Amino acid sequence: MAGTQLPEDIRAGIRGIVAEVLEVDASDLTEDSSFVDDFDADSLLVIEIISRFERDLRIRIPKDELAELDTLPEAYELVGKHYAAGAVGA
Repeated sequence: MAGTQLPEDIRAGIRGIVAEVLEVDASDLTEDSSFVDDFDADSLLVIEIISRFERDLRIRIPKDELAELDTLPEAYELVGKHYAAGAVGA
């Protein structure tokens, strides 16, 4: 399941998780926002975002994919790939 095909409630959940971890309002996150450049996210915050995806969405994301996460579209794609591979639901 590609990130663009994720159900809207899952996409909203992803946006909410990212906003909470980055301590920003979800409305401040745009499709073009860079977590690193726009919100000063470091590698620990990226790890925390991925950990929250795993816990809250009940998925497993390989640690070698950590570096691929800097925007909402990348987050949707990453979650979509692993959500389709075995999530039980959110």
